[in-house]
Amino acid sequence: MKIVLTVSLFLIACFANYALSDEIVFKENLRLAKGGDYIVTAQNKMLTIFLIQEKDEHTVTIDEISAPTHSIGKYRHNWKGWIEQGAPYNSSWVRYTLDLQTGGMLDYFSFTKNSWFSPKENNFLTTLLNLPMQRISNQERKKVGNSTYRQLWQPKMIFEGQTIPNVCFSAWTAKWPNDGSELSGRTVELYTPEINSGYPSYFPYWLQVSRAVGNAKIRIIDSGINARSFYKKIPK
Repeated sequence: MKIVLTVSLFLIACFANYALSDEIVFKENLRLAKGGDYIVTAQNKMLTIFLIQEKDEHTVTIDEISAPTHSIGKYRHNWKGWIEQGAPYNSSWVRYTLDLQTGGMLDYFSFTKNSWFSPKENNFLTTLLNLPMQRISNQERKKVGNSTYRQLWQPKMIFEGQTIPNVCFSAWTAKWPNDGSELSGRTVELYTPEINSGYPSYFPYWLQVSRAVGNAKIRIIDSGINARSFYKKIPK
């Protein structure tokens, strides 16, 4: 009975938090970001950390750090320590500034190559931030459980290394623009925490791209707050 009640309350909470808007653009949610927020994504044996370096009223500066999964070793459960110690064995570390109004990239610096580069027009993140997303209705969303108590499928929420139960997610879908990239013209499905969940809602915790054969998936394996970059300033 207790389990049934818990499941029922969770279902009620998720349906009650169903936001009024049926369309979003993620650049608007990025205004909720705070310096020190970070997420860790996993795809194809690579890990990438997105760290909010700083944010003001008009811009947000992000560190993007990538490394092969096998190289992380003892730092796998200490992302803050890994970042603060210069991300040992990383394969790429870049910093860029985004315009919160347009979602465009204003500048782009590579710590790996110690050089400035022209902002990428077709950068994955800037395209994602400007992509109009349509809400997937609860009726159309994936479900789990038996026929009596079928729940909405929810991605796993991991925060500061801990799995957080009963976090409600919103589901969104969009078609990637025909930009000549690997994602060109593909259907994208994303899941973000509800804005009032208390967890970062400006980046998807699960992203799936439909392909001719199978689906490509990007998932967040951890997230947190109060991380500090090894690089305080960009070298002059």
